[in-house]
Amino acid sequence: MTIIGIIFYSIVFIFLLYRLTRKKVPLTVVELSLAFLFKVALGCLYGYIYLHVYNGDDTWKLHNYSLIDLQKLLHNPVYYFTELGPAESFAWAGGGFWDGLSAYIHTLENDSTIKILSIANLFTRSNYYINVVFFNFILFWGPYWLFGLLVKEFPEKRKPLLLLIFFFPPLVFWLSGIRGDGLVLFFMALTLVHFRRWVYENKKWSILYCILALIGVVIYRTQFVLLLIPALLAWYISVKFNRNAVATFLWVFGISGVLFFASAWVSPQKNGPLIVTERQQSFMQLEGTRFHLDTLQPTVTSFIKVLPQAVSHTFLRPYIWEAKGALQLMTAAEIIVCWLLVLTAIIKKEMHWRQPLQKPVLVFCLGLGITLYIFIGYTVPFPGAIVRYKAIPELLLLTIPVICTNWAFLQKINKKLYI
Repeated sequence: MTIIGIIFYSIVFIFLLYRLTRKKVPLTVVELSLAFLFKVALGCLYGYIYLHVYNGDDTWKLHNYSLIDLQKLLHNPVYYFTELGPAESFAWAGGGFWDGLSAYIHTLENDSTIKILSIANLFTRSNYYINVVFFNFILFWGPYWLFGLLVKEFPEKRKPLLLLIFFFPPLVFWLSGIRGDGLVLFFMALTLVHFRRWVYENKKWSILYCILALIGVVIYRTQFVLLLIPALLAWYISVKFNRNAVATFLWVFGISGVLFFASAWVSPQKNGPLIVTERQQSFMQLEGTRFHLDTLQPTVTSFIKVLPQAVSHTFLRPYIWEAKGALQLMTAAEIIVCWLLVLTAIIKKEMHWRQPLQKPVLVFCLGLGITLYIFIGYTVPFPGAIVRYKAIPELLLLTIPVICTNWAFLQKINKKLYI
């Protein structure tokens, strides 16, 4: 019954997706079907691996909580919907506004996901793997919007972007499971689409959608939005004031870095460096396989000292010889493939490769991707968590070599093989 349910609802959602997208970004029926089915397949694999290898992990906990929530929906629907309100979080936090707001945002990440799953349970008989199909109907819009935005800027790179965004197995795997990561991409991509409309087409309503989408990012990855806002500001300045994109991003990120460390002088109790160090300490208290990571102090010298470790953990590790288990081996292979793509872009670069790098959207991907990588490296010591957290910035970073590579050399190779 599980396989029949997966096939049935996949057909239903492919039909709905095609009807909703056919007049926008041109994905053919075959492309859309393959992309959605691939996403569903890896989402199911995600659940299977975490159940049978890692004893369930958070993805199965969310599913189990959704079973309880389904009973609330059936027997006490008023409470089912009202419990999403902030009252309980503020009471738990002791009445302080900012503490209550922080607690509320933290609970919304899981509670909203559980609500989605509990509604899906009405149709799936509470089957985890069929729920994956429902969940990915929502998640699919994230890569779709990102693909549409990049194809508008680089229409000649449609095919390699299609393969990267919808069919690069490691990224699709991490962004298709029942968890918050795919929803972060959903809201980030929605932010970018409407931000671009606001900046380039002066659509005033788009700024409202941007704000709502940013709230979604805050719910599912609060720290993410703190790095996203400077990147959006640099994009805005480079377009509206016709400034060089690379120089603008360097200035904005440079000033943001100064303000980040200067905040310690303004408020010794609540400041940027202290928030990052507390985030690292919260991870350090957890158990699991970890890389060695020195303890951060809220000072410039400490951040400089730990920087090589942060860069190594996200850009280079795990090395293939230190990988333990199937997922770490996949991660090590993924890192090798990523660097091979960078090497290919250097060797087989487009004749006018500098032109794409002057476009704000690509500099945005580069700047945000690097800063997110470094932030993750500073705060997360666990290789299993690092690879999951860095899926979105990795996707952003890989757009650069994919767009800057002249892929015509593959056609020449194919012709030689055919001959």
